[in-house]
Amino acid sequence: MKGFLYYIWKNRLLPDSGLHTADGTKLEIISYGQPGERDNIFENVKIRVGDKEQCGNVVLLQKSAADERATNGKAILHIKAKESSDEPVCSTHVTCDIPGLFLTLPHGLESEYSKAEQQQQCLQCENIIGSISKIEMSSFLSRLAVERIEEKANGIMHTFSLCNNLWDDTLFKTIARSFGFGIQSNVFEKWARNLDMNALGKHRDNLLQIEAIMFGQAGLLCEESIPHYYLKEAQGSTYYKDISREYRFLKNKFGLQEIDHKEWNCGNASPHVRIARLAALYSTRRIGISAIMACDTASEYCNIIDTTPTGYWHNHTCLGGTETTGNGGMKQRQLDVIIINAVIPTLYIYGKHRNNIAICSKAEDLLYHIKAEENSIVKKWKEKGVTVECAADSQAIIQLEKMYCRTCNCTKCRIAYHYIKDCLR
Repeated sequence: MKGFLYYIWKNRLLPDSGLHTADGTKLEIISYGQPGERDNIFENVKIRVGDKEQCGNVVLLQKSAADERATNGKAILHIKAKESSDEPVCSTHVTCDIPGLFLTLPHGLESEYSKAEQQQQCLQCENIIGSISKIEMSSFLSRLAVERIEEKANGIMHTFSLCNNLWDDTLFKTIARSFGFGIQSNVFEKWARNLDMNALGKHRDNLLQIEAIMFGQAGLLCEESIPHYYLKEAQGSTYYKDISREYRFLKNKFGLQEIDHKEWNCGNASPHVRIARLAALYSTRRIGISAIMACDTASEYCNIIDTTPTGYWHNHTCLGGTETTGNGGMKQRQLDVIIINAVIPTLYIYGKHRNNIAICSKAEDLLYHIKAEENSIVKKWKEKGVTVECAADSQAIIQLEKMYCRTCNCTKCRIAYHYIKDCLR
């Protein structure tokens, strides 16, 4: 840990004027220099003391007077800090031939920073959000939005390696995960990774066989997965008989292995219709890396992802269930979530993999043309005064909450920087 004074100096948070040495001489910092080999030294610093300019090292005295002696007289400035409630620091603590600068810190600020540095407690910075300029806040949010894309993209690269470096398979499995819509994302991902893409590819022209592989490997064709009050109806349906027969044949042909049907018990929503949509999406051959590369607008991405279940799943929500009025197209919010969580990061990492900055920029730009998400995190930060206008903003806010606030990662947060700067005024 490099300490609070290190943070202050590195981020240039000292006042622009009004600085004086221990003996009262006016002090001006011309250049803050670069960090030295030791945590408490900055090298190649340029200051003006009175009317004389000096260049050399600055020593941050956070530990003991031994830090002064360690510079061998080469320092041009020693800096010490005291809290506003402390007794004044005695000027004899500073070597007489080297000017010393004493900083008065607001009471408790250094302790607050120390806890944040050790990731034990966040800085109390939420009250200053409204005072940060719109340009500064927009810049920080843009950086966070890219961070979030890159974080998702790193996970997609792992999927890419599991898919034998095939981008179309990677994209489909990434989209499949996003069909979990948060609550069931992990089980959708587990199911998607278990899918045999070779078997699916060989039977892509037969929707029933695609559904047999997908529902079968999901463990949803075994009788134990069907609620007892629907079992008799399911067993008597032609569709269930046909799809079960097809899966038994394909399972034996390709050596398929299903996941435990109990995995789907997370959340209240049945996965059947979503799996049927994915089967229809795969069979139509609409989705692939070349397809998303060809899209230019958010609506075009929605058009290739949106599917309407046909056949049995057009008017059923589970096996053996009562008929419904019909499962239509997907809701716009669902399509937006899939684009945000699957299409954009896949497009981004594909661009990085091909060393094509234009593709990466296209992925980033797409976030600014999708409506902002609506969830508890976004609502919380809106109430704190953050403007959220598009998906780029909402993704940035989610990144801020999860990777900075919840982990007390204040030392790398721009809002914390403004909080400390405001406290030192």
